[in-house]
Amino acid sequence: MKFYDLIDNTNKDIDLYVDMDGVLAEYDIGNFSYDTIRPLKSNIKRIFELQKRNNINIYILSVCKTNNIILEKIEWIKKHMAFFHKDNCIFLSKEENEGITSKELKSNYLKNNCDKSKLNIVVDDDIEIIKYIKNNNDVNIFHVSSWID
Repeated sequence: MKFYDLIDNTNKDIDLYVDMDGVLAEYDIGNFSYDTIRPLKSNIKRIFELQKRNNINIYILSVCKTNNIILEKIEWIKKHMAFFHKDNCIFLSKEENEGITSKELKSNYLKNNCDKSKLNIVVDDDIEIIKYIKNNNDVNIFHVSSWID
């Protein structure tokens, strides 16, 4: 089922978890300096519009290599997504979770924190993460291309 078909045809409240790198911010291989990372404005606009719906809670769910990157991402969000509530940012640190892959971090977070009474949706750009979450979690997961016109 397509992303908009799903959210338009549910009676449930929705928790939407959106990845940051490659979805909201340009994924620039090897560049982890968020002062120079370009915002993906069409996807940010999509978030802005979706948050107007009464039944959708939107969260940014992002893995960070270090704790310092968490601070950079927060500043990036303040600059490029001033409308977005910082409390809805979930940053998972690989520095604090050594030996755990990004896909495992996200999957474990979702297993332990999703409200089963709601429709839980994840939007990501990483095919490995998408496959892993699809096989290990009871959530609806979409590649970012599914919500692009």
